[in-house]
Formats: sequence, structure tokens, C-alpha cells
Amino acid sequence: MRGSVFKRCQCRDGNGKKVKNCRKPHGSWAFVVDAGTDPKTGKRRQIPRSGFKTKTEAEEALTAEMAKLDAGTWTDDRRMTLGKWLDTWLAELIAAKKSVNTVKNYRGHIRDAWRPLLGHMLLRDLRRSHIEGVLASLAEPVEGDRPAGNVGRRVTQRSPATIDGYRRTIRAALSAAQRRELIAINPAVGRMDSIPASDNIDDDDEPVVWQPEETARFLEHVFDDRLSALYELAAYAGLRRAELCGLRWSDIDTNGAGLRVRQTIVSVTRTQVTPEQAACPVCSEVHVGRLFKAPKSRKGRRWVPLAVPAQAALARHRETQREEREFFGIDYQEHDLVFCRPDGLPLRPDRVTVEFEKHVTACGLPMVRLHDTRHGACSLMLAGGVPIEIVQLILGHSSPEVTRRVYAHLMRTTTSAQVEKAVELLTRHRPSRNAV
Repeated sequence: MRGSVFKRCQCRDGNGKKVKNCRKPHGSWAFVVDAGTDPKTGKRRQIPRSGFKTKTEAEEALTAEMAKLDAGTWTDDRRMTLGKWLDTWLAELIAAKKSVNTVKNYRGHIRDAWRPLLGHMLLRDLRRSHIEGVLASLAEPVEGDRPAGNVGRRVTQRSPATIDGYRRTIRAALSAAQRRELIAINPAVGRMDSIPASDNIDDDDEPVVWQPEETARFLEHVFDDRLSALYELAAYAGLRRAELCGLRWSDIDTNGAGLRVRQTIVSVTRTQVTPEQAACPVCSEVHVGRLFKAPKSRKGRRWVPLAVPAQAALARHRETQREEREFFGIDYQEHDLVFCRPDGLPLRPDRVTVEFEKHVTACGLPMVRLHDTRHGACSLMLAGGVPIEIVQLILGHSSPEVTRRVYAHLMRTTTSAQVEKAVELLTRHRPSRNAV
């Protein structure tokens, strides 16, 4: 390997040739390194760098580049900018049929932060300090008017979890670039000091969860609703909205004691999916706003036991669906779905949420999300003494640690009751005394 430093200027001698080692105070310094032969093309590979103010700066940069080559850590980023790489990476994720919601989140983070703030930088110039700077800016109060259109709820301060989501996006993108040898080191790996600590979250930030009597009141309110069985399964089995909408009769055990989660239906827009993804696996039609897909993870594909009230609700619902099928006759669109429209077509998950919130308002209960009924199902299982490892399997979490972290607030009451029961083994042998 050889390297050389030279000055770049437009000065020429009397014969029209470039002047070597021009001494005039203009131009910039550059270097070039011979990196051997490209194994793919067999051609000579050179590394040019320019834009240095002095010869000394160019020589120091040349030495650093030679050191990378010697250590085997040099990579050729092909002068690709971060913005161009992020576009390439997103296209690869879509082609690989990654989760639609995952790609949507990645695209939002790239659009809002990474492309506008760092998209112009070359991959090889990206440093940890640049990542930290963007995350620090995201931690600042959100200013400005709310954008027009359906852009979600307005927040004045991003939470640490939200900011960490931006970090995970750039980390994943740069990990893919590292695997392709566009960069040697991923600067987004590891803890980022610019992400605020979240240890001092107030109890007021805990989600609102219905007490058992409130859940019972809601289920009685919706007893005559066409989708009452859907709410029963949400309350007793802790299924997610997408899992409820995608549940098929073939997924339910013949004896009705349980079900298997093997299909989901999620809300999407036309721009989020390809025509191939949008096609229904049953009828090949495109159901606008709905996408059939498998559970995101292996843990999501699971068996879930069904409580007796949920089994009874499903039996009533099956009879109602049989009557609807007879009413529509040949116009019924059979998809084997447990919960569907009266004509058999799949439900829109976002409309299920709207109907749920209408029922909550009508029966005067504290407003919660449909997903929060999953928390209630968890608290019931914990109160009933179901081991947390079993609760984790039923809910489809990746590990018991996730269950503990997500539902730590729900475990307090159960833990207190268990401790009191254990303490009673000792206190019942002690005489009672009047309080002083």
C-alpha cells in the first residue's frame, strides 16, 4: 500500500501543465491511498480524500487512513450519504416484507429527525456525537402549532421511551450498513447520555385499568351488542385488537377450551403496503385499511386458554353469525373469521376501537383503550395465582421480565395480598394488643 499528499489548485505552467507543489496561498490539500485490488472487479482501488487546509492536516489524515487499512477496519462507503442509505434500507425492508407497522415507525423517525438533521452527511463521517446531538434536540420541548391533518395526538415533551425509539431506528439502519461493510463501527450502539432518565416517573403516568367490578359492568352493558363476544375475549383472554380481528373459527379448539393465535389483521393505509401485501389471502381482493398478516414474533403465535364465560359468548356469537350467513346467502363473503362484518368481510380494527369507546362513554366508565382490557385480563390472572411465567406465555410477551416491567403496577395489589397471607402464619400465634 502506498499513499501520497498533494495540493489541489488550478495553477499551470507555461506549457499548460499543472504546477506541482504550488506555493501560493490558495487551493486545498488532498491525499490518495492505494488500497490494493478490488476483489469484485479486479481493478486497482484508490482512496482519495480532499478539502484539507494545510499539508500537515492531509498528512495526518493519510496516516489515519493507512492505519485503518493496516488494522483491517477500513470500509468503502462509496461516498454514500446517510439519507441515501436510509432510503435504500427502507426499500430493502419493504421488499423483505417486514412488519408494516415497524416500517411505518422507521419511516416516521427518518422523516422527522434523521434525514433532515443528518441526511446530508457521508456514512464514513458519522460519529456518536452526531447521534447524541439529534437525540438531545428531540428531548427539548416541542414547539410550534399542531400540523394539519390526522397526525396523532399533540405532545409538548417527548418521553424517554419515544426518544429511545428514534435511537433504535438509526441503530438498526446503521447495523445493516455495517453488515454490508459500508461502515466499520456502528456509532448508535450502546447507551446514549442524551436520552433523559425515566426513573422518576410519577404514579399518575400509570395507565388507567378497570377494576373487576367495572369490567363486569361494561360486559353486561354490551351483552346484546353484535360484537359482545369480542369484548368478552379481550377481557378474559387478553388478546390484542389485531389478534381479535384476525381470529378464525379454525383457530379455536374443537372442545372450545382454548384458541391458537396464528393470524392478525392490522390497520394500514394504501401507501404503507404493496399490492401483493394488500391482497387478501382468502379472496385475493384488497380490503382497504386492512392487512392480513402472521403474528410479529414467535412468542405471538401461542395457545390461549378460554374461560367459561368467553366460551359461552363465542357459542352465542356463532349462532348469530350462522343467521347472518343464511340471510346474505350467496352474497356472504366467507373468510372463516370469528369477528367480521355481517356480510363476512373483515372488520376494520380502527372502527372496532371507535365502537368500543362509544360503549365506554355510554355506560359511564372511565375512558380506557381497548388495549387496556388486556391489562385487566393480566390482573385477573395474577390475582388468581397464575405464575407470571404462564401469564407471559398467554399474553405473548417475549419473556417474563417484559411482563414484570409492563405490569409492575398491577402486581402491587396481588403482592400485598400474598404478603399479608404469609404474615398471618406468624401473627395468628401472637396475642392481640390494643393500639397505643
